[in-house]
Amino acid sequence: MTGARRLAVSHYICPEGYPVGDFLDAAAAIGAGAVALTVRSIDEVGVATLKSMVDDRGLAVSSLNSAGYFTVADADRAAEQDRLNRRLVEAAAALDAEVLCVITGGKAAARAPLETARAQIADGLAALAKLAQSHDVRLGLEPIHPAEIMAKGCVNSIADALALTAPLPGVDLIVDLYHSWWDPGLRPAFEDDLPRIALVQFCNLRAPNSGWPLDRDTPSSGELDLTALLRFMTGRGYAGWYEFELFAPQLLGRAVEGVLGEAADFLATWQDHDIPGKEAAT
Repeated sequence: MTGARRLAVSHYICPEGYPVGDFLDAAAAIGAGAVALTVRSIDEVGVATLKSMVDDRGLAVSSLNSAGYFTVADADRAAEQDRLNRRLVEAAAALDAEVLCVITGGKAAARAPLETARAQIADGLAALAKLAQSHDVRLGLEPIHPAEIMAKGCVNSIADALALTAPLPGVDLIVDLYHSWWDPGLRPAFEDDLPRIALVQFCNLRAPNSGWPLDRDTPSSGELDLTALLRFMTGRGYAGWYEFELFAPQLLGRAVEGVLGEAADFLATWQDHDIPGKEAAT
């Protein structure tokens, strides 16, 4: 993968009612090499049809989103989540997805102390890893920003995610810069644990006048120097997809096609041969 062809784009950007076929057309039109697919995209057309649609456009599947949510205390909801997790593993295999994204689930759903919630996550991830391994599916655990520890994820640092996944074959990390831009373990992970990085997701950060809460924004505007971060990662040897992830509410009236085009233009501003070597990428 070189240049803009290292770009993957996420289906999460599509509002309700935006056909998945139009999304795939838009991804192909901007020169993306891959797409991140979602439960909604599967529900819309079915796995077999979706696989055919992706293949017809010459696209890969960078990720399928999202399994996990291991902290649900309600027994009926937990059983429903287990069924969804199994369905997603099977779909990831059928779609040839390069990684199945895993979100751990928040503390609030556990109705228990944080230590208990994290123990549930360890048990649930181990069980999911065994299932995924039987389908030859790679899992990618995504650390979640600490501000979302109650609602979304109890594993927040890259170091904790690496420690949790280390004993589990076929379980690596997805690094979403929206969640991990702040993490002192970000750069060391690319220096010391590069084979464990399954995928990089990127966007920029938009801060309101009060500075909180942060939100996702297009790559060329916001608080992060994304060019420096992505150049550092590639300079350290990361050769995977750079997956642009923005959610439909963050379009703020902008067209899907236009925002995807902005992401492609941003990534095309630097090419592999421009990436500094390890000594320079500091």
